[in-house]
Amino acid sequence: MHLSKLMPPVAATLALFQFSAQAQTEPLLSPLEVTVTGGHSLARTTQTPGQVVTITRAQIEASGAQSLVEALRASGAVQISQNTTGNANDGVVSMRGFGENAGQNVLILVDGRPLNNPTLEAPALSMVSLNQVERIEVLHGSAGTLFGQRAVGGVINILTKPVADRRQGKVTLSRGSREYTRVQGRLSDRYQSGFGYALNLERESTDGYRDNSATEYDHARIDLSYRHQQGEITYSHESINNNQRLPGSLSRSQVDMDRQQSITPSDRFDEQLSVDAISFAQQLDQHLRLDTQLSQRESDGKGYLYGDYSQDMRVRSFTPRLDGRWSHNGGMLNLTAGLDLTDSDYLSQSSLGTTDSSQTTRAVYLRASYPLSDKWALTLGGRHSQVKDSAQGTGSDQTQSAFVKEIGIDWTPTAGHHLFLRRDENLRFATIDENGWTLPGIDALDPQQGVSWEAGWDYTGAEGRLAVTLYQLELDDEILYDPALMANINLDSSRRRGLTLSAQRQLTPALRIGGSYAYTDSELTSGSFTGNQVPYVAEHRFSLFGNYRINAAWNLYSDLQYTGERYLAGDDANTEPKLDADVVVNASLRWNQGPWQAQLSVNNLLDEAYHAYAGYSSWSGAYYYPAAQRNLLLSLGYTF
Repeated sequence: MHLSKLMPPVAATLALFQFSAQAQTEPLLSPLEVTVTGGHSLARTTQTPGQVVTITRAQIEASGAQSLVEALRASGAVQISQNTTGNANDGVVSMRGFGENAGQNVLILVDGRPLNNPTLEAPALSMVSLNQVERIEVLHGSAGTLFGQRAVGGVINILTKPVADRRQGKVTLSRGSREYTRVQGRLSDRYQSGFGYALNLERESTDGYRDNSATEYDHARIDLSYRHQQGEITYSHESINNNQRLPGSLSRSQVDMDRQQSITPSDRFDEQLSVDAISFAQQLDQHLRLDTQLSQRESDGKGYLYGDYSQDMRVRSFTPRLDGRWSHNGGMLNLTAGLDLTDSDYLSQSSLGTTDSSQTTRAVYLRASYPLSDKWALTLGGRHSQVKDSAQGTGSDQTQSAFVKEIGIDWTPTAGHHLFLRRDENLRFATIDENGWTLPGIDALDPQQGVSWEAGWDYTGAEGRLAVTLYQLELDDEILYDPALMANINLDSSRRRGLTLSAQRQLTPALRIGGSYAYTDSELTSGSFTGNQVPYVAEHRFSLFGNYRINAAWNLYSDLQYTGERYLAGDDANTEPKLDADVVVNASLRWNQGPWQAQLSVNNLLDEAYHAYAGYSSWSGAYYYPAAQRNLLLSLGYTF
């Protein structure tokens, strides 16, 4: 993209930042707020090596985001590519320089429960209703000790709203471009006995931006809670029906002819998903706290893609964790120990055959943050993980194990300043379908293991915050698909290096601005494409946001997302023309008056014609999934 094309959206966003502010209301929280590591550790921020970004509920509402994908994209914290379903509410999160295999190298959690699958299918972000999200925590970088496999590029923990302490309710109606309609409702209350409940209902439908891209989505969730003096037990059940048409990809000439067309008018996918979870939190004494969750996720899907197909999946998990805190040397000694147990079953049937497999993982971990003084803290940790894959009908069982370690140090020289240095090891076991498509003579791929080095500094003052992080991630036996060999392989070595910058400032009591920049150098250092860049990873990416409180009732928000040029997904040879950089600007005007709320949101304000996903294959050439251009949404809500 030429600089001249970049200037209009930059100017549009900067113009927003230059408004004079007169309102004296409380400033909006920004998406760069720092918190603890995804709810898994009780260590305070200065004893947590690494950077964690929090996307607050206030930020989500101000941005006008209508889905989890939009909320993550607006934050600028991660790179997102929409997946090949064409569903604008779904996508794949990439962190620290991963391309096609990003979905297997970023761990997604919902209240600590993994959303990742035992297959190559990326976590279904569209299954999470943004209406019930309280905040989103994004941990950048490797986190193998605390979170285990797939926590390679980073971890995203989505925290849902708790049961309210008093009766609360809200109803929201939304209407937007392309026949988009949504109805949302929430009711929650807690009684003096300690019992409480929360009920969330949502229905959404749209014709979609492209032909054959209509979706229908229904979501219901109920939480039942009992809170006592030393803890709480909660049972939740949610049921989701997600029916979507699949518009498919287009060639370059087809995009030029009509970017909204579809050449796959019969493709579709219908899924029914249910999740049951029981969580138990108990304060054992003044130092120790026990958190346990038992959950089961079941999905049944069927559709048409080159023929009829179906896929059924069941994932069960048990994750007890013990946290302890003791005062020591002017700081807090934090100890975290736990088990992660997961069983997965997967069955798929199509004209290509039947896959009936299971995967079981077991892990135990221990992590301690030890205060050396009131300014220095040392973090040490380790995790042992084991996986067992079983392929029904073949009698093939494979068991593998790995051990990863962590060491980090924090220094807080003066109030507001925080510096850290950490070395973290990470791991990833192959998915069920990756082991099903290997080179002759290889029954199972070796575990992928890596080492991440990170160093960072951040400053937090009364008017803003500035943070910088440098990192290097080196992987051994990286698991990926090699198009030259037409098989999944273990790559001997690969490397990612980069820099992230983030800043925000409260210019006036009503105006807050901020932004982030990420430089990523991802390189294949072995295999058929040694020396080449990892496809579909942008070397440069930055974001800007501005929030202006006009008065007590009105709020204006805008964000700009720039993603630099990159090679097409699958172009490991780096021979095809790069995908152009894109700039997307969004804006939202919000009004609050008593129990009433209204919001007008405009996505892709400048009508950028960009691609949600683009790739290359040797047999079909370059292919594209065009993203939606300018679209509007009007919402009206009532709180009671």
